[in-house]
Amino acid sequence: MKRNILRITAVLLSISAALIAGTSLSLAQDARAQNTATTIKATEKPVDQVFKNIKVLNGMPQSKLYPAMRFMAASLGFQCGSCHIVRNGVIDASLDDKPEKQTARQMIKMVIDINNTLFQGNPTVSCYTCHRGHRTPLTAPALPLPTPAPRPANAAPLTSATLRPALPSADDVLNKYFIAIGAKAAAERITSCVLKGTTTTAIGQVVDYEGENRAPDKVHETFATQNINGRCTGDSRCEYERVINGQQGWLKSGAGVSELAGEQLTDQRLSLPLFEILKLKDQYASFRMVGSDTIDDRDVYVVSAVRFDERLERLYFEVESGLLRRRVSYLRTLVGTVPEQTDFEDYREVDGLKLPFTITLSFADPGSRPIIRKFTEIKLNVRVDESKFDKPR
Repeated sequence: MKRNILRITAVLLSISAALIAGTSLSLAQDARAQNTATTIKATEKPVDQVFKNIKVLNGMPQSKLYPAMRFMAASLGFQCGSCHIVRNGVIDASLDDKPEKQTARQMIKMVIDINNTLFQGNPTVSCYTCHRGHRTPLTAPALPLPTPAPRPANAAPLTSATLRPALPSADDVLNKYFIAIGAKAAAERITSCVLKGTTTTAIGQVVDYEGENRAPDKVHETFATQNINGRCTGDSRCEYERVINGQQGWLKSGAGVSELAGEQLTDQRLSLPLFEILKLKDQYASFRMVGSDTIDDRDVYVVSAVRFDERLERLYFEVESGLLRRRVSYLRTLVGTVPEQTDFEDYREVDGLKLPFTITLSFADPGSRPIIRKFTEIKLNVRVDESKFDKPR
């Protein structure tokens, strides 16, 4: 019975894949550009050399494992404990006791096979293609389907101009952005910044936050979770510290000190204003104008960008102000393309430079709450002790 279900699902995925191919042309073009990008990659071990009992995700970079797991959880509408054994509140991911884990492996292998066979290895089909946030795949549309609105009889004839209004080039949008933030005048004289404010945590707490950022590629930030029934009193496990020093990076948390590597390291380097704002062009191998959209009733231009580590992103610039409003990053994994969104708001002038005082990171997994950083103070060209960028102890 289970084999029949898997075969039927494979056929449905193949049909869905054909439909997706027609509606995902722009992303496919971006993927081709992505494959031709110049790569600068940090050495990173595959998951099967880092974690135990990996069966179908062999060869995937270790930094992609947890995003891939969260993506599958979001796609099927459940959390890690649905497939993995949880003991005393801790997941033992290496155990195979649950039959759901065996089924998940078969489905992952099926998705990988379809993408390798039909889409040259690009993750066009994913868990989300059929499941759409439900444990049981959606195999038929819900009726009644909406009736398309008729086109007015007196409507002007459609032309290429009305279908696709003229757009500025990606270079024009980027140049307007740099003028809007004052980066051309400030880029050479800004060497560091110190940030103070608040950040939300994974459980929604609002806690004090401090960060230091030194050009060209050094970051240090700290925050501590709030005291809950005395649990965090004098407990270093409630303190978090992140350090980036060039091509090395570390995260210190209750689980100890872990190393940041690969695309994960690049993501972290882009998370503070000095990197994101002043050196935007230097972070990407190519740019391409792809269209327009709206965010919060404001018109935006959409620029596709390919990073030097091959990660595809889309940048959204406000038409009127020229400011960067949103960055959506797409992580390609064996089980699908995982989006992550960063919103930039509340731009204020600091020593002639416009910087966002609110930065929100949103994730595909509904169990992961958005991380909202709100800065109360940003100071530029402040001396930062070099020891801040040493590996945490």
